[in-house]
Parts: sequence; C-alpha cells; structure tokens
Amino acid sequence: MNRKCMGCGNILKDDELEHNICNRCFRLKHYGEYHVTNKDNSDYSKIINNIDSNDLVIYVTSLLNLTIMDLSKFNNVIVVLTKRDILPKSVKDNKIIDYVKNHYNFKDIEVISSIKNYNLDNLISKIEKYNKKKVYLIGNTNSGKSTLLNKLIENYSESDIDITTSMYPSTTLDTIEVKINDIEFIDTPGIIDNGSVINYIDSKMLKKITPKKEVKPRTYQIKGKGSLVIEDLVRIDYETNDNSMTIYIANSVNILRVGEANPRLKNLPKREFNLENDKDIVITDLCFIKFVKGLKVKIYANNNINVYERDNLI
Repeated sequence: MNRKCMGCGNILKDDELEHNICNRCFRLKHYGEYHVTNKDNSDYSKIINNIDSNDLVIYVTSLLNLTIMDLSKFNNVIVVLTKRDILPKSVKDNKIIDYVKNHYNFKDIEVISSIKNYNLDNLISKIEKYNKKKVYLIGNTNSGKSTLLNKLIENYSESDIDITTSMYPSTTLDTIEVKINDIEFIDTPGIIDNGSVINYIDSKMLKKITPKKEVKPRTYQIKGKGSLVIEDLVRIDYETNDNSMTIYIANSVNILRVGEANPRLKNLPKREFNLENDKDIVITDLCFIKFVKGLKVKIYANNNINVYERDNLI
C-alpha cells in the first residue's frame, strides 16, 4: 500500500519514506519554500462525494470571510467559525452565532481560535456527543482546517503528527487520517475559491494581507464623493450624504484616501452597489467593509475577485 505524507497527504516517493514527510512539506516547514501544485475542485469533489451522509462533518470557515457552502447532503454538521483571534475582542461570540443561525440552518455552531486554544474543549464536547467513528474536516483553502486538527492532536492525543500548515493555497493535497480518542479525524484538501484575492497576488503581498493578530478596524467618516485605495488591489469610490465606513483588514495593509478625480486603479474592472442600510461589502480573502447607512459604492478590482454585499456581521 502506498504511504502518505503526514504533512499534506500526498503519496510518498521512495526517498521520502524514511521520514514520513514529502520533500515539498520539508522545504515548506523548514525553509518557507512553497511550490505551487495544480489542483482543482474536481479532486475535492471526489473526496466529498465519498463521505457518507451519516458521518460527522466539521465545516470550517474563517470569520474574515464567513463563506458557507451547500451542506444539505450531510445529516450531521458542526459549523466551526475559526480565527476568532483576528476579530476585535469587543465583538461578542453570541452575536456572531446568532448571525449564522439567522442566515443558515445549522444546529451546532462553535466560534474558536486554534492559535489561542479558544473554545476547543467546547468543540470536542460537541463532536463526542454525536458518537461518530469518522469526522471529516472540510472547507475552503486557508480556512484553518489543518491548524485546527494540529491543535486537537496536541491537546487530546499522544500523537506527534504535525500536519503542514501555511498561508498558501492547496497546502493539503489529499486526505490525512488521524486517530484521537478512538475517533478518526480526516483532514481534506481545501475547496479552491477562484474568486479569492490570493489567486491573483504574489507571495510578498499574500504575507501582507494575511492577518497575524487581532485586526484594528479602520473607520472613515465619509461625506459627498471620495475614494479609498487598498494597496494596488482595490479602489473604493463612494457617494453619500453622511456616513461611516469601517474596514476589517490586516493591520499591515496600506489604505490611501484620494480624491474621486484621482485616476489610480480606475483602469480595473468596476462593480457598482446601491447599498441599503446596515450592509457589508466583502472582498474575498482580503477584507470586509461595514457601512452604517445606505450609499452608492463603486469597487474597482480584478474581475476574477469575488466582491459581494451581505448584512452587517458586526
């Protein structure tokens, strides 16, 4: 039987068998070298289709994006909202959970931070009450699945397995099976979101836009016409009588306020929104922007990047 890398799930080559880890994971862990691997969602779909509808599914999504796929084929689902540490402490967990319950039909929801060891005992208790022998972790690339499983291994087992994690897409390449207290946890490759900004930037910019600690919201009082430019990625034109805009984004990202007539980034494709009160704009894997009142907004960005509106999360 072919042996898998315990870092990413890929099949090991002969010269990698001794260390149970592939050369790609070794270089990534020890030298930060990332090698792009061409995967698509057809690979992911095969894995999802093989999950029994009665197995327990842990759907992991980052609070910065809060994207939830169609999970109707599964009878047992726990939605895990990760990276709690990047949202301000003033935001209450119950408000986030109520938001998800009001927009999606899920019974079990847990807000966690793997890095801070936050609410993991609560999550394990919810997992155990289902009394299932197999538990699948699924979700988008970079949602925090492997980081969560590493922390569960560290906290609740004697295993020394260390799954490879990074900010780069498609770090996990195939399923990885780990036993914790007689439950088999199966980590799966992330769903590739073609609308994510991370597909269209280099590694230097990726490091810059990836939050490493609690984000400090940036609030702008806006009136009349004006513009904000986020790095060389996104331009926001607004038109309002009197409003405020709060951007939840990595602290290292530069935002420049410019006049509406300034031509910077106006060569990018434009999308227009006529927002009602209490709406957010989400730019996938970059930020979300909270508006208090209705207004007209133009977003200039790469046409492949997903930009959409939703009800205020906060």
